[in-house]
Amino acid sequence: MGLFSFGSKRGKVRKMLENEEMQEAVNQALKDKKVLDALIELLDDKVPGIKGDSLLILTQVMEIDKKKVKGYIDRLILKVMEVSKTRNPYVKENSMILAYKIAQEFPEDVMKRKEEITKSLDTLLEEGDKNDKAFALLMIKQLELKELIPKVEELMEVQDKVLLPFEGYKWVSLGDIAKEVLEGLK
Repeated sequence: MGLFSFGSKRGKVRKMLENEEMQEAVNQALKDKKVLDALIELLDDKVPGIKGDSLLILTQVMEIDKKKVKGYIDRLILKVMEVSKTRNPYVKENSMILAYKIAQEFPEDVMKRKEEITKSLDTLLEEGDKNDKAFALLMIKQLELKELIPKVEELMEVQDKVLLPFEGYKWVSLGDIAKEVLEGLK
């Protein structure tokens, strides 16, 4: 191996994920910007397990040192929101967790893409399943997107139970979440 590392580390990182070397991937991502780049690139991978693992690693990196991902927020939030629309439960759950964590930790950076985020959340409210809608509601509350209040109000009477990967949001009715979001926005 040469003294200097050039090019993408996508293949190396993919191999770590395939070999279930998650902690090593986290450690490398904390040390090397190119590993973070590779993890973000792998969000486009065709294999759902690789996508889900990349999301999981990015979340762990954020939990250890959120400054490491700050420079990536602008493009990362849109990519994670796009990936959250998948039907694969492992990818969907990990993308919801990462997107919500990004919104909590870096709301001002996320709001730089307010138009795209608002459109993405509006689409989830219109076309998503009940869990997608519940996730969109939580993001709306976190980002204080008052322009989506009319859409939130439409869900207040929905009794369907949702199952989200967040504390306190397992088997809660969509309508109850909508009411909570409205209270937070007013």
